[in-house]
Amino acid sequence: MNQTQLEQIDIAEEKLAAKDDVPTAIHDARRCLKRLRSLVRLVRPALGEAAYRREAERVAGTGRLLSGERDVHVMRQTAAKLESRFGPLPGGAGKRLQALLAASTAAAQTNAGTDARRQALQRLRQTRKFFAGRALDGITFAPIAEGLERCYRKGRKAFRSAYRKPTDEAVHVWRKSVQQHWRHMQLVSRAWPEALSARAAEAKELSRLLGEDHDHAVLLAHIAQASGSQAGAPNLTAEDIAALTSLCRSCQAEIRALAEPHGARLFAEPADDLRERIEAYWSSACSLAQSAPPEEPAAAAKTPAAKRKRLRTRR
Repeated sequence: MNQTQLEQIDIAEEKLAAKDDVPTAIHDARRCLKRLRSLVRLVRPALGEAAYRREAERVAGTGRLLSGERDVHVMRQTAAKLESRFGPLPGGAGKRLQALLAASTAAAQTNAGTDARRQALQRLRQTRKFFAGRALDGITFAPIAEGLERCYRKGRKAFRSAYRKPTDEAVHVWRKSVQQHWRHMQLVSRAWPEALSARAAEAKELSRLLGEDHDHAVLLAHIAQASGSQAGAPNLTAEDIAALTSLCRSCQAEIRALAEPHGARLFAEPADDLRERIEAYWSSACSLAQSAPPEEPAAAAKTPAAKRKRLRTRR
């Protein structure tokens, strides 16, 4: 397990050092950080609260350092999707929005953005020390199952909250739980790949949907706060903001209606039942691995001997 996470840190460091296509590199680095954070949450019962909180905050803080540049890139993509779907925004609102986002992009790409990546790399070095150490050695499946149950239980609660009071924040909290469950299913999939890959795929698709919802929420929050505060960018009028809000909320309503049945299927099972089932899968997988017959020598290794036998027969 440690080796896999060290590979994620390697990838994140490589991406953060990249000079080309910075938005994509930051996106890839943040994905690695999310995998690391999911693992820390999964093994939380085995780490103890002090170690867990320290490492979880370190990884989360590293991600926050990188959020600015990534958010601006996503907002520009979201604005382009809105105009592609609904046509040009009325009254020149599209041009004013693009000017606002261009100013935000320029601000994010200053020395502040470079410094954020530098700080993120420093934090990753500390994270590497943790995963390269012995903190995760000897962890049995029992605390992993406990961590899985705890996170899944929170996800079920977040699902209910997101539809009982569907604020942007409530849906975002649920999205983070879905992302964690997706990663957790990937981490324990060796227990029964054929069965658990379906859960991982469902969680991945739901995470994608909720990610689109979050993109619209980020755009709306940004235009509400940044209009008129970016140097060189014109103000968005009240009519501009109202039109953008209407379009974003319409998209979010569609997304949330589609996400609900996905969520109902993914979170149908009580948390203790899911834990019991996956513990049974893991135990069975261990028993099957122990009882499996020794592997036969590879066919390639036998080929030279077989050829020699045929040659002797021909002679």
